[in-house]
Amino acid sequence: MENQLVTILRVKTPRLGSFVKDKLEEHGIEVFFTNEGLTQGEQYSPDEVLLKVKARQSEKAVARLLQLHGEYNLEKVSDDNSFTDLRRILVPVKLSKDCIDICKYAISLAKKQNAEIKLLYVYPDPTFNEPERHTASWEKYVRMELKEAHQKAQLKLVDFSKELKEQVPAELFNSVKLHYRMLKGSPVNVITAACKRYEPHVILMGAKTSKKAEGEFRGKTLIKVIEQSQHPVLAVPYSAVLKDKETINVMYATDFYDSDHSSLNKLLKILEPFNKKIHCVHIDLKENPKHPEKVAELNKMLIREYSQHKIKCELFKSDNIVHGFESFAEGYDIDIISLSKMKHSAWYKLFHQDLVRTLVKTVHVPILIFPV
Repeated sequence: MENQLVTILRVKTPRLGSFVKDKLEEHGIEVFFTNEGLTQGEQYSPDEVLLKVKARQSEKAVARLLQLHGEYNLEKVSDDNSFTDLRRILVPVKLSKDCIDICKYAISLAKKQNAEIKLLYVYPDPTFNEPERHTASWEKYVRMELKEAHQKAQLKLVDFSKELKEQVPAELFNSVKLHYRMLKGSPVNVITAACKRYEPHVILMGAKTSKKAEGEFRGKTLIKVIEQSQHPVLAVPYSAVLKDKETINVMYATDFYDSDHSSLNKLLKILEPFNKKIHCVHIDLKENPKHPEKVAELNKMLIREYSQHKIKCELFKSDNIVHGFESFAEGYDIDIISLSKMKHSAWYKLFHQDLVRTLVKTVHVPILIFPV
């Protein structure tokens, strides 16, 4: 009973949920957002989410909720700029021990960017591959199975929230807004659907998985999210730490696209809160004689258009593109590698997907992939 969750409010808008959550947590009441998930094959409703608290805090939560109704016009909460001004970071996790480090990284990033975090736990639908049968006994069994899966998921989420609080220093943990959200279904489908509603500035996901981390997201899920999402994805290796440096070093990988101008603008927007030095790098595999000319042209553009930033283009010779990334990242103390998602280029179609897949498995540096 200690960790059982009970519903106290059905929320229609994210801002209302954030507002009520903050007001409850000011009084020490921990809040979770979930879907009910008790119907076979049911898709969650993007227009409704359940606000839940621990059973032992439910009486206190209801009393506080009644106070809020008296003190505020909750229908007007959507006009509160304190919620619209925050950046948004979506962090999908499967609640393994490995992802504690990912959450620490996300919290440090959110503090730096003045962002809120939505920690999204996607739990499996136990009836996903089962045939639908229209009998009373079968439907009763399905409801029981779904209820059990839902309850286990809630308990797992509550246990994880407790462990996260124990692992993250209180000063850091309390410096950001963090929301727990629990949904049922296929990770890729749920994550991409949640993005359409939440509109995150960045999706932050673990880039690697321990062989011992049963059920944690695999590389295939990360790649599919990168391919399907229209939002930037930051793939963070487990055990990565966001260093408290005066200036971060960024490697922006270029293949001399016409869209480099647009890509750099997006990169600068994402990393706006940071002091940064950007190395615009082309991995030169064949020593093409035209590449130095292109580097010179790109540097002229950078001086002309981005003189207020520390950005310089350079060639880096290597006989292997992945080894080139690794060597440059190590030699220049790179904190983030950035790639553009170029859906329509021949280079992308031939190499990009395999390159990203290999990089997130190999390179020990967070990789930011954003759409152009």
